Amino acid sequence: MSAFFPLVIAVKNSQEDHEKPIDEDEVTDAHRKAYDEGNASGLSANSLGSAAAMQVLKQFTSGGKSGGSQTELISLAMAEATKLFDKSGGASSGNKQDAVNGAAMTVMKLLVQSKFGGGGGSIIGGAQSGGLSGLMSLASQFAK
Repeated sequence: MSAFFPLVIAVKNSQEDHEKPIDEDEVTDAHRKAYDEGNASGLSANSLGSAAAMQVLKQFTSGGKSGGSQTELISLAMAEATKLFDKSGGASSGNKQDAVNGAAMTVMKLLVQSKFGGGGGSIIGGAQSGGLSGLMSLASQFAK
């Protein structure tokens, strides 16, 4: 968890970025470039992170991942961003930490925008969770 702490500080310190809603078209476009076209190196580190977050969300909703908490989903997105950054040889601008921060920020915003609420609660269900149906609905919005 100690590696997660600097990210939390970075997210809290970037209030302006935190308050901007997710640009669905931008995230979808970044995901297409990174995963469908294999052109992640042409993306900024933040866009690369967003693409990684979308990939984790797609894997989760397609049955590739099961169970887990919001924190786990964020961790998976951070790991995917690291893997994508390394695989692509870097980003057009920004560093690996920027990509990891971008992935975490994207997942957190998606969770908030889909009204998942409840810190660290289960994504699959729970009183304060949007549940799997909420996540499926969110994923379908991005798959247009």
